[in-house]
Amino acid sequence: MRFSRSSSGEIKEVTLSGHAGFDEEGKDIVCAAASTLLYTAIGALEDLCGFTDFYRIEEAVDDESIPFSEIRIPDAKEDKSHTAQTIVRVMEIGFKQLAQSAEGFVRLEE
Repeated sequence: MRFSRSSSGEIKEVTLSGHAGFDEEGKDIVCAAASTLLYTAIGALEDLCGFTDFYRIEEAVDDESIPFSEIRIPDAKEDKSHTAQTIVRVMEIGFKQLAQSAEGFVRLEE
């Protein structure tokens, strides 16, 4: 998990890749928590900011592939930009808490 920031400190991009490995596929609660944070942020950015075409999700297609997700925050007017930053900051806080509670299964980078 990586949160990339602008020079002013705004989150501009969020990327997730890999498997948590907490449990087998379909039973991995760490992966489910990460997915919930990701999909909730995407839904909020769509509904509250009106963003479209700002994310990419690639599921693992076999045992050798790695899932990958990316959110890129588009440039927006000040009110939408503020809302978007609030959404992705809340997601960042959620991932920090997940990393603490599932230590060793979630790695945050900046």
